[in-house]
Amino acid sequence: MTEPTALQSMFSELNKAIHVSDYKQVLKISNKIIHSKEGNKDEKAMQCKVVAFIYLNQFDEALKFIQSSPEINESLIFEKAYCQYRLLKINEAFETISDAEELDIRLMELKAQILYKLGSYEDALVLLKKLVKDCADSSENERKANLLAVSASISLWNDKPSDVKLSLTTYEQMYNKACELLGRGKIGEAEKMLTDAITKCREYFEQFPEVEEDEIDDELSPLQVQLAYCLQLRGLADEALKIYNQVLRSRPSDVGLIAIASNNIITINKEQNVFDSKKKLKATLIPDIQKKLVSKQLGLIERNKALLYMYSNQWDACRKLLKNLQKLDKNSEIPCMIQTAQLSREKNFEKAISHLEDFIENHSDPDLHSIDLTHIKLTLVQFLYNQGHIDRACGVLDSIESLRHAPAIVSLLISLFEHKKSRESKAVKVFNEAVAWHKKQKSADKIQMKLMWENAQYSIKHGRHEHAAEMLEKLRLLDRNNVKVLAQLIFAYSQFNPTKAHLLSEDLPSLEEMSLSVDVSSLEKNATQLLAPRYVKRQAKQLAKKKGNKEQEMASGDKAVKKKDVVSEVKADQPIKTDKKKRKKKKRLPKEYNPAVEPDPERWTPLRERSYYKGRRRDKKKGVGTGTQGTSGSAVTDNLDMSKHSSTASAPKPAASPQVNSPKPAPSGARPKSKQTARNRRKKGKGGAW
Repeated sequence: MTEPTALQSMFSELNKAIHVSDYKQVLKISNKIIHSKEGNKDEKAMQCKVVAFIYLNQFDEALKFIQSSPEINESLIFEKAYCQYRLLKINEAFETISDAEELDIRLMELKAQILYKLGSYEDALVLLKKLVKDCADSSENERKANLLAVSASISLWNDKPSDVKLSLTTYEQMYNKACELLGRGKIGEAEKMLTDAITKCREYFEQFPEVEEDEIDDELSPLQVQLAYCLQLRGLADEALKIYNQVLRSRPSDVGLIAIASNNIITINKEQNVFDSKKKLKATLIPDIQKKLVSKQLGLIERNKALLYMYSNQWDACRKLLKNLQKLDKNSEIPCMIQTAQLSREKNFEKAISHLEDFIENHSDPDLHSIDLTHIKLTLVQFLYNQGHIDRACGVLDSIESLRHAPAIVSLLISLFEHKKSRESKAVKVFNEAVAWHKKQKSADKIQMKLMWENAQYSIKHGRHEHAAEMLEKLRLLDRNNVKVLAQLIFAYSQFNPTKAHLLSEDLPSLEEMSLSVDVSSLEKNATQLLAPRYVKRQAKQLAKKKGNKEQEMASGDKAVKKKDVVSEVKADQPIKTDKKKRKKKKRLPKEYNPAVEPDPERWTPLRERSYYKGRRRDKKKGVGTGTQGTSGSAVTDNLDMSKHSSTASAPKPAASPQVNSPKPAPSGARPKSKQTARNRRKKGKGGAW
């Protein structure tokens, strides 16, 4: 038996390293074989080296090695395309697979993934349907999950229904099915599906007790974030915010999931809690996020970022980001709308108007741009109307082909035209064009009749009776038995053709025919109920209830005599008189009222009868020495000489006090103070003498 060569020994070591998944050793041994004299440029060894690079996540080194080795550049198509796919060189990966002469299962699955990344969901759906139908192996559940993921993307991003119907066996499949239901607007069903998926996920991991709780939480995080999104769509923002924060606190390994949860929190915060939104914004700026999210998701995150800059008054950062967004997606009106909102917040309304007009002018060519300008034009109309540019607003409204004949837009145009009488002809023209358009489109008779009726009413209001008669004649053809239309038609003809009006009046039904469908008693009853006050209605109900109770007692044969209140009957033509309740007067307190101070107990007693009353102050000027200084008149001296007074002289009568108004009560809490007289200010001496 011959001894194995050095090359055979190295291949044996390589085989052992592959079986134990030691890819660092695989890489080391492969290099030895490739650089050896016997195994120089061996394709098997080179393929093992490339696979080892891939398992070690060294995709750049693997791609460089493949491209630098002509021996394997044409044969390792799958490995080359996979490295390009993982390095986000999606277009190059698609070209590599397209150059392959025949697609095996691996290349078909990789091509479906590349098409999914490129946004060609319908092409990816065709490939995956074929794989699910033709292949039955251990990867069957994974293929079904991918098929449901593509179907969900078609519903979410292309707004198209999907016809994928599969039996759901794993929680991943249930998750993708819930996403598809969300795209179709079935939020309740999606929420229930996600709840079942969370339960199924927990049941699955119960089979593996060695799995830690952190790993289970990491697997549940996408399901919980999507469930929170369902709650957010239903308007339950607080519950959704609680789940988002709970997931972020668990620190999931998926950076894309962190970015989505942070972005959704920003949308909940809006203009409030800007500081928290700025913190969450950092999670959306991770470079590796592009590997996890599709272009639609990345675009939505960038838009919300621009809105956050606008809400936080970061004008320059917002403008810079909006320019980049406009370059990335030239057929989107969102950047223009955000820019207009920012100019409006800056109170620069004229610049906002010019910005909208420039955008409409630059994107009006349908051959170059496939953008719908309806929202842009309606926003421009709002700005023009607010700034008083009525003519320009009407012109923009009239240019919206998809809405110009809608009843709401017609009504708005007529309201704007009524500002000036000179625009009556324009209003009538708008009416006529709308009626003709809906007739051509074969719209519902209800819409046509409504427009014709309003057209006729407007014409009658502004004296265009001939045009009104013409429109009412057309309306009568659609609704032959409408007496109201006939009456208006007779009125219109009476203004310019009385003979025609007289002939049409013969078609009016007689009063007897019109009164057949009228219930006079119900009209009288309704009129009484409308005119009577509320308490009359209430007492009438009470009377009816008491009558009903009385009839029941009589029918049961109860012989016991019961006292009842006598209630007068309420007549339909005579309202019940009830006593009006007197309104209680509101207590008015004095201006200087102080609840902390006790009021004077004698405040209602006359002033003279109060205990602290000291009498009126005497006038000092009428006392001694009121005359000229140094002189004394005879009247004064005689008055002072007591010898001249007779002892029998009667005591002087008190002078009549002048009439005084009755005293007003003092303010509560304030006691009246008596004025001190000269006598009160003197101090008593010893022995009580003055």
